[in-house]
Amino acid sequence: MSSIAIYSDSGASPFCIDCTAETLTRYSFIFSNISATDIIDGNLTTSNYAGVIFPGGRDTPYHDKLKGTGNVNIRKFVESGGWYLGFCAGSYYGASHIEFAKGDPTMEIEVERELKFYPGTAVGPVYPGYSYLDNSGERVVTMETGDGTTARVYYNGGCNFRPDNLNDTTGFKELWKYSKEADNVVSKVAAVGMEVGKGRVVLCGAHPEVSAVQLDNIQHKKEVIEEMKRVDKERFTVLDSIFKFLQTNS
Repeated sequence: MSSIAIYSDSGASPFCIDCTAETLTRYSFIFSNISATDIIDGNLTTSNYAGVIFPGGRDTPYHDKLKGTGNVNIRKFVESGGWYLGFCAGSYYGASHIEFAKGDPTMEIEVERELKFYPGTAVGPVYPGYSYLDNSGERVVTMETGDGTTARVYYNGGCNFRPDNLNDTTGFKELWKYSKEADNVVSKVAAVGMEVGKGRVVLCGAHPEVSAVQLDNIQHKKEVIEEMKRVDKERFTVLDSIFKFLQTNS
């Protein structure tokens, strides 16, 4: 079985790296960390890895280290048959454009990105209250599919996906939405899947890789911890669908 690479360089949250590793262990995947230098030097290849995961954290440091050669090599990897999975910051990073905290002078980001897996804009945060300084914006949200399947998962600052052409969705597949009924927001796309060359990409604004056991009383809200304990198994419904999409041959 080919290994899966977890991006663990500047911008990647240690908490999110640990959650991603725990999830891959639950699925019995072989995995290892990969750095920006590794990617720039050409080590992210289909002979070495089946896929690469960009975890939550901050997108700007991803771009700062990987712009140019690094991003070219990531796209080559996917186009050659590898897959890319982005959670939260990693999903922002895989879109053509980012619109973050628009109107907030302390956090606003509106930029173009180089990977351009998703033909549109990653817009966030979807829910209010996000802070770079702590987890005050965290919550458990409900995601849903077109067939009525629902799952509650951890969320903290993630995006929804707005296509460049609102009348053309041929370049991607809507995998999950944030539930309008459960969370009183306009139903927005939470996860998208794309075929890119011979490979596949999934971008997910929420955090199905985060488990209840990874949360602690010091850094996280008590009510979020307790709800995650009650619904922890539901995240695997989302994860199962993501890995199924990524591992399906075109």
